[in-house]
This record gives sequence, structure tokens and C-alpha cells, in this order.
Amino acid sequence: MSFNFNGSLFRVLVRSLEPSAGDRILDLGCSRGFYVRAIKAHTKHVVGVDSSEKARATAVSDKVELGDVARLRFSDGAFDKVFSLHTIEHLPDLRAFVSEIARVLRPGGVAVLVYPWELFRGMQAIRAAARLYRNPLLAGRVHLHRLTPARVNKLLPGTGLLVRESKFVPALGPQYMTILDKHS
Repeated sequence: MSFNFNGSLFRVLVRSLEPSAGDRILDLGCSRGFYVRAIKAHTKHVVGVDSSEKARATAVSDKVELGDVARLRFSDGAFDKVFSLHTIEHLPDLRAFVSEIARVLRPGGVAVLVYPWELFRGMQAIRAAARLYRNPLLAGRVHLHRLTPARVNKLLPGTGLLVRESKFVPALGPQYMTILDKHS
């Protein structure tokens, strides 16, 4: 994400997650942990995972860990709630990521995925490609997938995750939010 924290998106996230004091919450692809830090106002049991050593080294929360979001160190059912903001579109193996969310989420738990609305793959990564590669035409290297709620739904069979709701969220740019429930 080209920004560290989006208050509008956070308010929508909190309404969807409905965090409570005892909830164990996981942020996948947390970058420097701005959302981890903000969720701590709702529960002390929050952890974020990101693959960037630089993000971990400059984290704003001591609850940010270095790791692979498709191969987590946590036990099965370790979390009540999981969220991931603008991470899934960057990952090569979507099915592994969704399966890992399902594995670490307890039965009856909730997961929230936020991903960009794009007319074409990489549309919202043009500035990032210009910054990273000095070439905006390489935006497809930044966003490996163009996702829609229908495409996310196709990743779910066999995971125990079911779509509760998918919606368009216009918070600092157009994006989708898919709320998932883990079958009990």
C-alpha cells in the first residue's frame, strides 16, 4: 500500500470484524503494523505478519513478525479473526494463502480481505511500479492478480470459508472487501 494507514478503511474494517477485548486477531501482510497498532485499542491479542525485513525493522508495533503469509507458524484455529489489507493481489499462490487463513482461523471465526478494484491487472499499482522499477508499464509485477469477489469465491471450496458479504469500499481509492465466515 502506498499509504501507512487509512482511517476510513479502518472504520469499515472494525465494523466488519467487530473486535472484542478477548479476540485473538491476525493481520496478514501488515507492513509496518499501523493497523496492528490501531486494533490494539480493541484487543491486546493481536499480531501482524509481513515478509519484508525492512517493514519489520521499522515497525510501529512490537506485535509485527517476519514471516510468510502462506506458511504461518501458528497452530490450527489459533485466531478468532483474521484480516488482510491489499496483500492477496501480490501473492503468487492465492489458494495457499486462503487455505492458510482457513487453517489458523477457528471454527466460527471471521476473516476480512481487502483488495483493489481494477479495470485491468496493475491499474492501481502504476505509481508503485514507477517507484520500484522506474517503469509504470511494469505494474503487473506489483499486482500479480486482478481480483473480484467472484474470483475470491472460487478460491474457497474445501477451505471451510464461506462468503458472508462482498462489497465495494471507496476509501482512498476503489477497493473490494470480502467478509468470510469459517464454517463451524
